[in-house]
Amino acid sequence: MLTPNQLQSYKDNGFVIVNNLYDSLKQKQIVDHMLALHKGTKAVEGFKVREKDDWGRTMNTHTFDEVIMSFLLDDCLRKPLEQMCDDQVDAIQTMYFYKGSQQRRHQDQYYLPDCFSAWTAFDEVTKDNGCLWVQPGSHKKELLDKKYFKDKYGEDIPLFGDHYDSEVDELFERNGFEEVPVLMQPGDTLFFHGRLIHRGGPIADENLFRHSLANHYIPYGSGNWDKKGWLRYSFDGDVRDTAATV
Repeated sequence: MLTPNQLQSYKDNGFVIVNNLYDSLKQKQIVDHMLALHKGTKAVEGFKVREKDDWGRTMNTHTFDEVIMSFLLDDCLRKPLEQMCDDQVDAIQTMYFYKGSQQRRHQDQYYLPDCFSAWTAFDEVTKDNGCLWVQPGSHKKELLDKKYFKDKYGEDIPLFGDHYDSEVDELFERNGFEEVPVLMQPGDTLFFHGRLIHRGGPIADENLFRHSLANHYIPYGSGNWDKKGWLRYSFDGDVRDTAATV
Protein backbone atom coordinates (compact mmCIF):
# COMPACT_ATOMS: atom_id res chain seq x y z
CA MET A 1 0.00 0.00 0.00
CA LEU A 2 1.20 3.49 -0.80
CA THR A 3 1.44 5.86 2.14
CA PRO A 4 -0.48 9.16 1.86
CA ASN A 5 2.80 10.95 1.06
CA GLN A 6 3.72 8.40 -1.62
CA LEU A 7 0.30 8.64 -3.23
CA GLN A 8 0.48 12.43 -3.22
CA SER A 9 3.94 12.27 -4.79
CA TYR A 10 2.53 10.06 -7.52
CA LYS A 11 -0.32 12.49 -8.14
CA ASP A 12 1.99 15.54 -8.15
CA ASN A 13 4.94 14.15 -10.07
CA GLY A 14 3.52 11.24 -12.06
CA PHE A 15 5.75 8.65 -10.39
CA VAL A 16 6.87 7.26 -7.04
CA ILE A 17 9.49 4.71 -5.97
CA VAL A 18 8.64 2.09 -3.36
CA ASN A 19 11.85 0.71 -1.88
CA ASN A 20 12.53 -2.96 -1.15
CA LEU A 21 9.26 -4.27 -2.50
CA TYR A 22 10.99 -7.52 -3.52
CA ASP A 23 13.47 -9.41 -1.35
CA SER A 24 16.71 -10.91 -2.63
CA LEU A 25 15.20 -14.39 -3.09
CA LYS A 26 12.46 -13.08 -5.38
CA GLN A 27 14.99 -11.03 -7.32
CA LYS A 28 17.24 -14.06 -7.79
CA GLN A 29 14.28 -16.19 -8.88
CA ILE A 30 13.40 -14.04 -11.87
CA VAL A 31 16.96 -13.13 -12.91
CA ASP A 32 18.10 -16.78 -12.81
CA HIS A 33 14.98 -17.79 -14.71
CA MET A 34 15.47 -15.25 -17.49
CA LEU A 35 19.20 -15.96 -17.83
CA ALA A 36 18.50 -19.70 -18.08
CA LEU A 37 15.92 -19.07 -20.81
CA HIS A 38 18.41 -16.88 -22.65
CA LYS A 39 21.11 -19.57 -22.49
CA GLY A 40 18.72 -22.37 -23.36
CA THR A 41 19.48 -24.33 -20.18
CA LYS A 42 15.80 -23.97 -19.31
CA ALA A 43 12.92 -24.26 -21.74
CA VAL A 44 9.50 -22.64 -21.73
CA GLU A 45 7.26 -23.30 -24.71
CA GLY A 46 6.98 -20.06 -26.63
CA PHE A 47 10.39 -18.67 -25.68
CA LYS A 48 12.90 -18.85 -28.51
CA VAL A 49 16.52 -19.39 -27.49
CA ARG A 50 18.52 -16.30 -28.34
CA GLU A 51 21.91 -15.63 -29.83
CA LYS A 52 24.61 -15.17 -27.21
CA ASP A 53 24.82 -11.41 -27.70
CA ASP A 54 21.09 -10.75 -28.11
CA TRP A 55 20.11 -8.97 -24.90
CA GLY A 56 17.07 -7.13 -26.28
CA ARG A 57 13.94 -6.89 -24.17
CA THR A 58 11.31 -9.61 -24.17
CA MET A 59 7.67 -8.79 -24.87
CA ASN A 60 4.60 -10.28 -23.19
CA THR A 61 6.22 -13.51 -22.04
CA HIS A 62 3.58 -13.63 -19.30
CA THR A 63 1.25 -15.10 -21.92
CA PHE A 64 3.20 -18.36 -21.85
CA ASP A 65 5.55 -18.11 -18.85
CA GLU A 66 4.14 -18.75 -15.38
CA VAL A 67 7.11 -17.10 -13.65
CA ILE A 68 6.60 -13.79 -15.43
CA MET A 69 2.84 -14.03 -14.90
CA SER A 70 3.43 -14.47 -11.16
CA PHE A 71 5.40 -11.20 -11.11
CA LEU A 72 2.79 -9.42 -13.23
CA LEU A 73 0.03 -10.37 -10.80
CA ASP A 74 2.10 -10.32 -7.62
CA ASP A 75 -0.15 -9.36 -4.73
CA CYS A 76 2.37 -6.78 -3.44
CA LEU A 77 1.59 -4.66 -6.51
CA ARG A 78 -2.18 -4.81 -6.31
CA LYS A 79 -3.01 -2.18 -3.69
CA PRO A 80 -0.60 0.49 -4.97
CA LEU A 81 -1.95 0.05 -8.50
CA GLU A 82 -5.55 0.29 -7.30
CA GLN A 83 -4.70 3.44 -5.35
CA MET A 84 -3.15 4.97 -8.46
CA CYS A 85 -6.29 4.65 -10.57
CA ASP A 86 -8.99 4.42 -7.86
CA ASP A 87 -10.27 1.22 -9.45
CA GLN A 88 -9.44 -2.45 -9.72
CA VAL A 89 -6.90 -3.14 -12.44
CA ASP A 90 -6.24 -5.38 -15.43
CA ALA A 91 -2.69 -6.45 -16.30
CA ILE A 92 -1.95 -6.12 -20.00
CA GLN A 93 1.77 -6.19 -20.78
CA THR A 94 5.21 -7.28 -19.60
CA MET A 95 8.66 -6.34 -20.85
CA TYR A 96 11.78 -7.89 -19.34
CA PHE A 97 15.02 -5.98 -19.80
CA TYR A 98 18.39 -7.65 -19.51
CA LYS A 99 20.10 -4.34 -20.26
CA GLY A 100 19.11 -0.70 -20.63
CA SER A 101 16.88 0.18 -23.57
CA GLN A 102 18.18 3.66 -24.49
CA GLN A 103 14.70 4.27 -25.90
CA ARG A 104 13.94 7.88 -26.78
CA ARG A 105 11.35 9.98 -24.97
CA HIS A 106 7.84 8.63 -25.14
CA GLN A 107 4.51 8.32 -23.34
CA ASP A 108 3.25 4.81 -22.69
CA GLN A 109 -0.39 5.77 -23.20
CA TYR A 110 0.39 6.45 -26.86
CA TYR A 111 0.85 2.70 -27.28
CA LEU A 112 -1.43 1.42 -24.49
CA PRO A 113 -4.53 3.57 -23.83
CA ASP A 114 -5.16 4.42 -20.14
CA CYS A 115 -2.10 2.48 -18.97
CA PHE A 116 0.19 2.97 -15.97
CA SER A 117 3.22 0.99 -14.91
CA ALA A 118 5.09 -0.90 -12.22
CA TRP A 119 8.80 -1.04 -13.16
CA THR A 120 10.91 -3.22 -10.86
CA ALA A 121 14.71 -3.22 -10.68
CA PHE A 122 16.61 -6.44 -10.07
CA ASP A 123 20.02 -4.75 -10.38
CA GLU A 124 21.18 -1.42 -9.09
CA VAL A 125 20.00 1.12 -11.67
CA THR A 126 22.49 3.90 -12.31
CA LYS A 127 23.36 6.49 -14.93
CA ASP A 128 26.04 4.09 -16.21
CA ASN A 129 23.70 1.18 -17.02
CA GLY A 130 20.85 3.18 -18.51
CA CYS A 131 18.54 4.42 -15.78
CA LEU A 132 15.21 5.91 -16.73
CA TRP A 133 14.93 9.67 -17.04
CA VAL A 134 11.52 11.22 -16.38
CA GLN A 135 9.91 14.64 -16.64
CA PRO A 136 8.01 15.17 -13.35
CA GLY A 137 4.62 16.78 -13.87
CA SER A 138 4.40 15.93 -17.57
CA HIS A 139 1.55 13.50 -16.82
CA LYS A 140 -0.64 16.56 -16.22
CA LYS A 141 0.11 17.95 -19.66
CA GLU A 142 -0.82 16.90 -23.17
CA LEU A 143 -0.93 13.30 -24.34
CA LEU A 144 0.18 12.76 -27.92
CA ASP A 145 -2.12 9.90 -28.84
CA LYS A 146 -2.68 8.05 -32.09
CA LYS A 147 -5.52 10.39 -33.09
CA TYR A 148 -3.18 13.36 -32.82
CA PHE A 149 -0.75 11.80 -35.30
CA LYS A 150 -3.44 10.58 -37.69
CA ASP A 151 -5.05 14.01 -37.76
CA LYS A 152 -1.70 15.68 -38.41
CA TYR A 153 0.04 13.18 -40.70
CA GLY A 154 -2.74 11.05 -42.16
CA GLU A 155 -4.28 7.63 -41.50
CA ASP A 156 -1.28 5.68 -42.85
CA ILE A 157 1.30 7.19 -40.52
CA PRO A 158 3.54 4.46 -38.97
CA LEU A 159 3.27 3.78 -35.24
CA PHE A 160 7.01 4.34 -34.76
CA GLY A 161 9.41 6.75 -36.40
CA ASP A 162 11.18 10.09 -36.34
CA HIS A 163 7.84 11.90 -36.52
CA TYR A 164 6.88 10.48 -33.11
CA ASP A 165 10.26 11.05 -31.47
CA SER A 166 10.42 14.65 -32.68
CA GLU A 167 6.89 15.47 -31.54
CA VAL A 168 7.52 14.12 -28.04
CA ASP A 169 10.79 16.06 -27.80
CA GLU A 170 8.89 19.22 -28.76
CA LEU A 171 6.22 18.49 -26.16
CA PHE A 172 8.96 17.95 -23.58
CA GLU A 173 10.33 21.41 -24.35
CA ARG A 174 6.88 23.04 -24.27
CA ASN A 175 6.18 21.53 -20.86
CA GLY A 176 9.17 23.40 -19.48
CA PHE A 177 9.85 20.98 -16.62
CA GLU A 178 13.25 19.59 -15.68
CA GLU A 179 14.20 16.00 -16.44
CA VAL A 180 15.52 13.85 -13.59
CA PRO A 181 17.23 10.43 -13.41
CA VAL A 182 15.50 7.58 -11.59
CA LEU A 183 18.18 5.81 -9.57
CA MET A 184 17.08 2.55 -7.94
CA GLN A 185 18.32 -0.29 -5.78
CA PRO A 186 17.56 -3.97 -6.44
CA GLY A 187 14.04 -4.78 -5.30
CA ASP A 188 12.72 -1.22 -5.71
CA THR A 189 9.59 -0.63 -7.80
CA LEU A 190 8.87 2.53 -9.74
CA PHE A 191 5.16 3.20 -10.20
CA PHE A 192 4.44 5.75 -12.91
CA HIS A 193 1.64 7.32 -14.93
CA GLY A 194 1.18 6.40 -18.59
CA ARG A 195 1.34 10.04 -19.71
CA LEU A 196 4.66 10.68 -17.98
CA ILE A 197 7.35 11.54 -20.51
CA HIS A 198 10.33 9.25 -19.96
CA ARG A 199 13.27 7.66 -21.75
CA GLY A 200 15.99 5.08 -21.32
CA GLY A 201 19.26 6.82 -20.55
CA PRO A 202 22.56 6.23 -22.33
CA ILE A 203 24.68 3.23 -21.38
CA ALA A 204 28.30 3.93 -20.46
CA ASP A 205 29.43 0.32 -20.85
CA GLU A 206 27.60 -2.11 -23.13
CA ASN A 207 28.69 -4.99 -20.87
CA LEU A 208 26.62 -3.69 -17.97
CA PHE A 209 23.35 -5.44 -17.17
CA ARG A 210 20.20 -3.76 -15.88
CA HIS A 211 17.80 -6.60 -15.12
CA SER A 212 14.30 -5.18 -14.70
CA LEU A 213 10.65 -5.95 -15.39
CA ALA A 214 8.18 -3.41 -16.71
CA ASN A 215 4.55 -4.33 -16.08
CA HIS A 216 1.69 -2.35 -17.59
CA TYR A 217 -1.88 -2.13 -16.34
CA ILE A 218 -5.15 -0.36 -17.11
CA PRO A 219 -8.19 0.34 -14.90
CA TYR A 220 -10.61 -2.57 -14.83
CA GLY A 221 -13.33 -0.19 -15.96
CA SER A 222 -11.38 1.25 -18.88
CA GLY A 223 -13.46 1.45 -22.04
CA ASN A 224 -10.63 2.81 -24.17
CA TRP A 225 -8.69 -0.42 -24.67
CA ASP A 226 -8.42 -0.78 -28.46
CA LYS A 227 -6.56 -4.07 -28.87
CA LYS A 228 -8.87 -6.93 -29.72
CA GLY A 229 -7.31 -10.29 -28.95
CA TRP A 230 -4.93 -8.77 -26.38
CA LEU A 231 -6.04 -10.29 -23.10
CA ARG A 232 -6.67 -8.39 -19.86
CA TYR A 233 -5.80 -10.27 -16.65
CA SER A 234 -7.29 -9.23 -13.31
CA PHE A 235 -5.79 -9.96 -9.90
CA ASP A 236 -8.97 -11.93 -9.12
CA GLY A 237 -8.50 -14.35 -11.99
CA ASP A 238 -10.75 -12.79 -14.65
CA VAL A 239 -9.38 -12.96 -18.19
CA ARG A 240 -11.12 -10.74 -20.73
CA ASP A 241 -10.78 -10.02 -24.43
CA THR A 242 -12.22 -6.55 -24.99
CA ALA A 243 -11.69 -3.60 -27.26
CA ALA A 244 -13.20 -0.14 -27.49
CA THR A 245 -16.09 0.13 -29.91
CA VAL A 246 -15.59 3.83 -30.60
